[in-house]
Amino acid sequence: MSGFVNTFQLIEDKLADIIRTEFGGYSVYFDDEYLNRKTKYFNIKKGSDSIITNLIPSSQLRNYTSEVKFYSKKFNFNDQQNLQNVYFVGDRIAQLIKNNQNADFHTYTVNSSTRTLNFINAVFTNYNPDPDRDDSEDLEDLEILSFDFSVDVFESMA
Repeated sequence: MSGFVNTFQLIEDKLADIIRTEFGGYSVYFDDEYLNRKTKYFNIKKGSDSIITNLIPSSQLRNYTSEVKFYSKKFNFNDQQNLQNVYFVGDRIAQLIKNNQNADFHTYTVNSSTRTLNFINAVFTNYNPDPDRDDSEDLEDLEILSFDFSVDVFESMA
């Protein structure tokens, strides 16, 4: 393997894997805006990537952020029941990330040296059951739950 590792994609893949494992019937996509795909699904959208500190000449501690949304079309239930379903998903996702906040998520080899990437202090913040909507999300029968996901990752580049 070459020295390049797309850490952002690996983080998003691990997050999607955690979600898919818990919510087996729901898909996870990586779209820039809402697409009318299924009645319920998750979407992960890239946020930012920033250096926290250079630790040694060939290693860094970086912070990665993503926006995670859960889309759910309203059924013929009452509004209270629809909201309860959305809140259940939100609460469960927050607990899953807390349980995996310091998890190993990828091991790779570069120049005969094995490295492991870890989630460090992974958290969901800004849990919002009624976020601002863009034009693609402006549908009356669509419930949206939004989170900001943040994780620090130690990266060795040697």
